[in-house]
Amino acid sequence: MMIKKSLAALSLFAFSTLAQASPELLAPTEVDNGTYELIETLEIQGDINDSLKHLVTTNIKNNHSEYYVISDISEDTSQNTLTVVLRFYNFPHSPLTMDQSLS
Repeated sequence: MMIKKSLAALSLFAFSTLAQASPELLAPTEVDNGTYELIETLEIQGDINDSLKHLVTTNIKNNHSEYYVISDISEDTSQNTLTVVLRFYNFPHSPLTMDQSLS
């Protein structure tokens, strides 16, 4: 009984940690060849001198999707802006996979 309670607590802790995690970067070819579900598209605009990594990580940390792809990066030198388009995806989970992960 004690082991079941410990495993249940550990499972809930692991699940909550995963829920807090930022999405993982995927290559566009992985999405093209996989079965990912598009959740949302986000266009981020920042200063042209901003770090691309900083701009992306600050804008994805509160997103609840599993994966993201950088689908476009563009600069406007006349406006000194950097624009990044992100697409967020989840991997479809079957009910069987969900049941096994909870047991």
